[in-house]
Amino acid sequence: IKFVINSGRSLKDILEILFQSRIPCSEGYPEAIISTHGAFIHYLKGNNYVEDEEWNKKKEKELEILRQEIGWKSKLWEKLIEEKLKIKPVSKQIDQGIFRVFFSNKEEAEKVRQAITKESSFKYTTFLRNKHLLLATLSTAQKGYSLLRVTRHFNISPNQVLAIGDSHNDEDMLDGRYGFIPAAPSNADEEVKLLVKNNNGYVASLPEGKGVMEIVNFLLNSPK
Repeated sequence: IKFVINSGRSLKDILEILFQSRIPCSEGYPEAIISTHGAFIHYLKGNNYVEDEEWNKKKEKELEILRQEIGWKSKLWEKLIEEKLKIKPVSKQIDQGIFRVFFSNKEEAEKVRQAITKESSFKYTTFLRNKHLLLATLSTAQKGYSLLRVTRHFNISPNQVLAIGDSHNDEDMLDGRYGFIPAAPSNADEEVKLLVKNNNGYVASLPEGKGVMEIVNFLLNSPK
C-alpha cells in the first residue's frame, strides 16, 4: 500500500502540517506528495522528499506562462466580480498571475468560476474551486493527471488506486477518466458526491477524516 497526499497546498505547508500532526517522514509515509494542485511531485527517499525533476521543471515553465497569460487580465476579473456580478469577496489576492479569491460561500465562488471561465480562453490556465476558494491553476497539471504519473512511478494500475476528494478541484480524480476508484466523505459538495456515485464509487456516511477512515475500511473489507 502506498499513501499519497494530493493537495492544493505548497510542499512547505504540507510538510508543516505533517510535522504538527506528528507524522515525520521517518515513518516511511506518505510515499509521495503532490502539491500546488498537481504542479509539483515529490517522492520520499530516506528521510527527505526529492522532486520529480522532469515533471517539476516542465510545470515550473508552464506556471510562468500561466502568470503571463493572466497578467493584466486579473484586474478585469476583479471588476467582473464586484461590478457585474455584484459579489464582494471575503479576501483576495489578484495581481500579475496570482489569482486566489475567498468568498462567503461556495455558491458565490462557483458563480464567479463559471463567469470567468466563460469569458476566458487560455492554453495553460484553468479556474478551480475548492469549497469557497476560487483560484487560477495549471490546466496541464490537475490532481488526477498528476496522480496518474505517480501511479506509473510506483508501477501501480489505476484501478488499484483509491482517490478521495470533496470539492470541484478534485473532480478529475473522481470522474473515471483515469480509472481510479472514486470516493468522497459526507461533507463533500453535492455535485462531487453525485459524480462519485455515478462512477460506482463510495460516499461515506461520515465527514472529513472519519469519512476517510470509513472509506478505507469499506474498501479493505469489500470482496476482492
